[in-house]
Amino acid sequence: MILRRLAGLHALALALTVAPPVMLPTPAAAESPYATPAPDGRERIPRTGACPTGFVGKGNFCEALHQDTPHAFPVIPGKPCPSGTFRSGDACVSLR
Repeated sequence: MILRRLAGLHALALALTVAPPVMLPTPAAAESPYATPAPDGRERIPRTGACPTGFVGKGNFCEALHQDTPHAFPVIPGKPCPSGTFRSGDACVSLR
């Protein structure tokens, strides 16, 4: 009886150590705060309010007007924009 229980515990331990890892869902592009490319190659950031200079609002995104528009990223609440960027709308835009 004890051997049967030990065999069952051994099988359970083996199953837990050999089981494939659980894949967690990755955030969708709309949920990511980072810039993603639009189908035509222009930069696209999630829209959290007003779009920054050089970007136009398209649905839930702010899309760059040109392919060489300076990079932008959403502002972190309570934090200033980093060095080399300026605040425009609800985003920090690179000075280049």
